[in-house]
Amino acid sequence: MKNYQKTIVVFGCTGTIGRHVLQNLIPKDCNVRGVLRHPSRQHPISVNGYTNLTYVSANLANPNEVNAACMHADVIFLLTATHPNQVEYEQNVIEAAQKYGIKRIVKLSAPDIQPVELVEVAKWHRTIEAALDRSGIEYCCLRPYAFMQNWERNTFTIRKFGKFFGTMDNAPRNYVDARDVASIATDLLLQEAPLPETAITITGPEAINHYEMAERLSTVTGRTIQYINIPKADLLKNLTKRAKLPLWLAQHIIELDELAVKVPEPASDSTEQYLHKQPRLMNEYLQESKALFAREPVWRVF
Repeated sequence: MKNYQKTIVVFGCTGTIGRHVLQNLIPKDCNVRGVLRHPSRQHPISVNGYTNLTYVSANLANPNEVNAACMHADVIFLLTATHPNQVEYEQNVIEAAQKYGIKRIVKLSAPDIQPVELVEVAKWHRTIEAALDRSGIEYCCLRPYAFMQNWERNTFTIRKFGKFFGTMDNAPRNYVDARDVASIATDLLLQEAPLPETAITITGPEAINHYEMAERLSTVTGRTIQYINIPKADLLKNLTKRAKLPLWLAQHIIELDELAVKVPEPASDSTEQYLHKQPRLMNEYLQESKALFAREPVWRVF
């Protein structure tokens, strides 16, 4: 008799981690349903050639649309973009999961910061985790430290000026590859046995400060890249006035820099015990992604 084929709903399927979760699940014996924030959003992976991949769209602020996205499903990967409405959006998903008898939720969360008041976004995640705990649904929250792929936020100033800016001076930050986090999430979504933990802290193989990152970027791009440590007020101005980031996001970036200074980040890896293999290294990521940090081409007009 054929085994029951579970349906897994992937929220955040167009993002860095969600796209890899989607990609990991497709070859497995399951149905995969990606949730798009808008009907016009491009599919991160084409459905052509895949009989087990589908998409739905849902406005996360609309409980009816979230409910429709979760109907006739068994497991949910819960990831929504960092946003001031994130608590509301993810609680809507949890309530839909309760309504339709979803058996398991694997949520992408934030590191267990102490005290949590140091980072506003961490407080949002703790609120969502509390809602999960009350829901009665089996769950596991993944709490990764910084993603290596977050360096792609700095590509503009690195490409154009050979510089990047921050306020964390020589404080090291722990980095984990988003693909490793996606692999851990995939295993938990598919696991038949009960989940062993309700929260997993995910750390990468190294803690690296910005000056060391400048050296590594210089090596991989073949040009001099500098880290410039600037006061908090100047960084806030750069992020809001020049980069045009919303104030809450600029403040979040600064909070993370300040946190690295106040609370030393782990220098050891925790992924291997969940991946059952060695984690990806920062130097591997930089080598693969070096074109993103290369100098902008200079066009000559004749």
